[in-house]
Amino acid sequence: MNGHPPRASQSRSPPLYRAAHDPDGPAALSTTVIHALADCMGVDVTDSRVSLYDTVDPEALDALFRPRHDGTPRSGGTLSFVVNDHYVRIRGDGEILIEPPARR
Repeated sequence: MNGHPPRASQSRSPPLYRAAHDPDGPAALSTTVIHALADCMGVDVTDSRVSLYDTVDPEALDALFRPRHDGTPRSGGTLSFVVNDHYVRIRGDGEILIEPPARR
């Protein structure tokens, strides 16, 4: 014995998954979100479990954070939704945060 009381086993939550979307890159925001979800879930991006269509319209998502008509970026605002029990939060600056189900 080491003189310390025994500790109860602690369950560890999966880490908060972070990704970033480059608005000047070739991928649409919805595509970046799909890839981030697949990576967070540990599945191939073509897996049928990874889809935004039942939760959010991908085209509307892309338009929501698209640069303004004068080309200036939209840096404010957030959008949150749940896909396959994963809480997804997208910020106007391109940060994507995904909380796996066991974390909440």
